Amino acid sequence: MGARLKKQHSLLSGALKREFQKDLELFKHFLLLLNNTSPIRNVELMWNEEDEELDPLKAKFKNRVGTGDALVQLQPAGAPEANRNSPSTLFCDLVHGFGAHEEETCARSDVPAKQRCRTTGCTQVYGCHVGLTDIAVPVICDGQYLGTLFSGQVLTAPPTSQGFRLVRHTLAGQSHINMTSLESAYYQVPVVDQAQVAEMVRILELMARYISNSWKRLQLISEFQKKHDRDLSLDRKELASILLSGELGDLHELKALANRAGLQRLPDRVMVMQIENLRADVSRNGKGPALTLNRLSHLVEDFCQSLPDSLATVVRPGEVCIFTSQEARNCSHRRISLEETAGSILTKVRSYATAVARIGISEEHLQPAELLNAYQEARAALDAGDDSVSFFSDPKTEKIQPSEVMARLVTAIRRGGNVSGALQEFLALVMPPDRSPAEIQQSRALLTWAIEHLALESGSIGVDPSQIKIAKEKAITSVLHAPSAFGACEAFRQFADLVFQQTASAFSQREHKIVLAVSQLVQEQGAAHITIQQLADSVHLSCGHLSRLFRRTTNITLEQFLISRRVELAKRALLDPRLNVAEVADRCGFCSPAYFASVFKKYVKCTPREFASQPRRWEPLGTPALAPETRSAPETDRVGG
Repeated sequence: MGARLKKQHSLLSGALKREFQKDLELFKHFLLLLNNTSPIRNVELMWNEEDEELDPLKAKFKNRVGTGDALVQLQPAGAPEANRNSPSTLFCDLVHGFGAHEEETCARSDVPAKQRCRTTGCTQVYGCHVGLTDIAVPVICDGQYLGTLFSGQVLTAPPTSQGFRLVRHTLAGQSHINMTSLESAYYQVPVVDQAQVAEMVRILELMARYISNSWKRLQLISEFQKKHDRDLSLDRKELASILLSGELGDLHELKALANRAGLQRLPDRVMVMQIENLRADVSRNGKGPALTLNRLSHLVEDFCQSLPDSLATVVRPGEVCIFTSQEARNCSHRRISLEETAGSILTKVRSYATAVARIGISEEHLQPAELLNAYQEARAALDAGDDSVSFFSDPKTEKIQPSEVMARLVTAIRRGGNVSGALQEFLALVMPPDRSPAEIQQSRALLTWAIEHLALESGSIGVDPSQIKIAKEKAITSVLHAPSAFGACEAFRQFADLVFQQTASAFSQREHKIVLAVSQLVQEQGAAHITIQQLADSVHLSCGHLSRLFRRTTNITLEQFLISRRVELAKRALLDPRLNVAEVADRCGFCSPAYFASVFKKYVKCTPREFASQPRRWEPLGTPALAPETRSAPETDRVGG
């Protein structure tokens, strides 16, 4: 029962909580009316304690509300009725020390009464442990126990000295009680007859029914809200799937679906957010389990539901596609509005977890059929820029042939560079513009041609042909049988990524061989005057390609490698007393003595003269100093670029 109540409590939205707040306010006014007119003045509602937070209004657990709360919250400040220690409750307050000692005093009779209420579902009129008459009325909704209404704290016969002696005997050992004050309060306890007790029982049972009906109404509204939210989520997912597939169907039905999904108008622009470098150890707020990339993507998807005229869907873990439409006065204002929307999404990501996120934004597309192209534009904007928010910029040049873009893609794969730009450009070219059967067929034909071409090129590079063959057949099958143009493009993207990874793996062994060849050439010809151009010519590569390959393989630049070798050569030359610093600099390939002294101090941590005078004090010969204090590379022309 407690678990069911907890589940229902979790369904209460902010609006439902406000509705329940109104019901509790009316309940408190009932309590004030009783306090002013009835001989039995004090009433307290205690929620079911087995639920951690049954009361939906409290941020922290507070399991009761009663006449005292109503007096403090609803009566004007300074009114006599605002005194919590009214004559009807002062005696009991002194007994349990104003709540501090309730478990060892009043709870001895109240807890069993509450348990009987819950078990039997009936009202309990009982005598407490010090002889007062109390009332307990269960609050039940559809068989679910919500709490108990307590009242009473009265006598059904006038107080006597013999009665107080019984009280004193019962409370013996309770050191927190001042017996003199307690005796004075005992003679002020209200005295009622059995008819008044019965009337109070009837009133409390009416109150219990009112609270039960209020809770039932909230349950019905909550179920309706849950069904509405579920239908809304399904409509949004369906609309996003249709826009990404390009299979739009009837435009009037599409607009009706957009309205059901909570959009005032169809989207005209696409944002694509990529999340990278997510720390998987802890969430940002330090509470709950660590976020995965997939979980964080769906949290962003949920957040976008609160954005006006926006619709988000997770394409893959770490990538969220956001369809949006911004109402603006002009182009400048629209761009500002888009940047603000993107900024709010990125801020939300940072509030969830420690991660790097970027957003690409497409151009405006008034036709819904063009939104799939807009998705590719947003991806291209991400690849083209390094800012947190990047806008797509169309060069508007003459139409580029797919074969030209494919050539650039192959070149990027061969060189191990960034293939995302060429890949996005190719996918944008092959995307069918009008989704006609002829265009879709042509798009699939271009994609299958591209897969065959990439497979052939990978074989000439040296990639294992057996793995590529299996992947090629799978990719072609996926392209030909994909339910949408988007699915066909995704199949090609996955194949291109596989070819890139296999090529990088094949080239990694070759790169190590090139580095060894360069190192051997420097050792054979000497580091003093050999240039990067000579090294590149010897391994049949360009200077830039060789430098990137060397840095990627060794984690130091080729310039730093040559300088470290020249520094080692200089350390040996400085031991010759016949050579001065200028002659050593010239022999070791440094352009000037001043530059030689600066580089030498950076690598050896002393000047050339200091090293020559005390060589044993400094770094021993034969130890290459490949990690200077600063990572800035020396100028290229000084090392023979």
